[in-house]
Amino acid sequence: MPLLTHLTNIEDAASRFPARVAFKIPQVNSQTDQIEQWTDITFHQFLLDIEHLARYWFHVLKETSDIPQRSVIALCFGGFKYLDIVHVYAISRAGYIPQLINIFENADFSVIEGPLEQANTRAFIHESGYSDIVQNIPIPCFTLVTIVHPNDYPLPDLPHVTGSDVAVIYQTSGSASGKSKIVPCNYTWLDGIVHKMTRARLPVDSANPDIVVWRGSMGFMAQFSGLISAIYRTSCMVQYKSGEPSTSELVDIINRCKANKLFLFPRFLKKHLRASYTDPETLRALSSVDEIAYGGDSFGSDEEEEWAWKNGINLVNSFGTTECSGLLTSDGLRKSRQNYLRQLSGFRFTKFIPISSDSDLLELVVPQEAPDCPDVSLRSSDGNYHTNDLFREVEPGSYVFCGRSDDWFNMKNCSLCDTKSIEDNVRSLCGDIISDCVVVGNGRPSPVLVVEVCSPPPPSCSVSPNIDESELKIEIYRRIHPFHAARYPHERIASPDMIFVVPLGTLPRTATKATVRRKVVEEAMKEKLDELFSGDV
Repeated sequence: MPLLTHLTNIEDAASRFPARVAFKIPQVNSQTDQIEQWTDITFHQFLLDIEHLARYWFHVLKETSDIPQRSVIALCFGGFKYLDIVHVYAISRAGYIPQLINIFENADFSVIEGPLEQANTRAFIHESGYSDIVQNIPIPCFTLVTIVHPNDYPLPDLPHVTGSDVAVIYQTSGSASGKSKIVPCNYTWLDGIVHKMTRARLPVDSANPDIVVWRGSMGFMAQFSGLISAIYRTSCMVQYKSGEPSTSELVDIINRCKANKLFLFPRFLKKHLRASYTDPETLRALSSVDEIAYGGDSFGSDEEEEWAWKNGINLVNSFGTTECSGLLTSDGLRKSRQNYLRQLSGFRFTKFIPISSDSDLLELVVPQEAPDCPDVSLRSSDGNYHTNDLFREVEPGSYVFCGRSDDWFNMKNCSLCDTKSIEDNVRSLCGDIISDCVVVGNGRPSPVLVVEVCSPPPPSCSVSPNIDESELKIEIYRRIHPFHAARYPHERIASPDMIFVVPLGTLPRTATKATVRRKVVEEAMKEKLDELFSGDV
């Protein structure tokens, strides 16, 4: 049986429903910066655009630059535009292996030098805003092109591939390790992802296709797998103006485009939920959609989830990795107040393995026989893929995420320290005075809390906007003290001195999910940590 791919997926959709709308592309008024309308692109047109660009890039790469098919071609872009998606599919259709690069526009070449070397990349195609980075790249560089119709170049034949051949290369965000690594995805894996995404999040009304909102950058696995799911169901995907939308833009998309399914990273979802506290129109819009899925980071605070539950906003907890795509999901708040994670219906290959005989923590493991088990280069010595993500089983078959193994520090005087619980507690109790937080102190006698302050403070802030840093630390410590009083001495924030304050926007984050890069913070705070613990032996 032929392997399914993202290409066979769109070919099938275009043959079944050629005139159905696949994308809504915003047309922005240059004077007001507001969306005037959306242009509809059908599945038939999407397939034609892919084939036109495939012809062009085969001509440029093979016939002009003599780069053979099955070579790795890096694509570097924001990933939020229709043209970005077409390029990913077109490079595949031209017979090459797309490598998706996620970096900021002003990033240094050293950020991607390793991934390019690991993948043996033969060419670099980039958006115009990334032109500075190409000065040091020792391979041919090209700029993304618009879709020109028609061209006279022939559509190339696809090269023969087997299940073990690489189809696409992603890269991790580096949020866990502080360093990005490549994730080669072969055709057997891709076939498994296509099958898996046909089972995930079925439409509420099978007679009417979903209208879903862009999940994020095309360089992020959630968008790639979400797109596969949307295309399989011939759902329509609505594009933002750029990047993550403002609350007003999201409400406008829900109202005018009739979007009924959203996916948002927790950091951005919380912003929209908080806006609904005081804006009835935002609350009405968020309550009207069938589901709002979130994932990619911890939600942190119970406050927003409690608000959503009371107001009929159907938040759906989800969990996945770059290496495996989606792995777990919840039933949503409209079905279960707990919103616990469960394995995907009809795709139960993952296993939960105790990390030790005296712990209730379970590691999520994807066995080697699972269709979505990643490339052998990413597996452990037992042949399975160990995610390093830890959970607790709270009911039979129901789980809560407890952080990565990296988030359980081996402290000097103890075995484990749960940094995720500390951070979630701080976000829950201090969300009005901090933007975010992260716990550091790996190998130290006790953890240290680093908080990024709100500036200016939101209207809901309960402290004076003129509070100084010392008073702020005392206030944070006062709020979190009851939580820490119940912990072992080596696991607690023991005084206001164990809290470091940094300005808004200074915590290093990943480009896509905006999650704080713990190890980078740890390195940046080394001198302050050394000074803090200088009297400890």
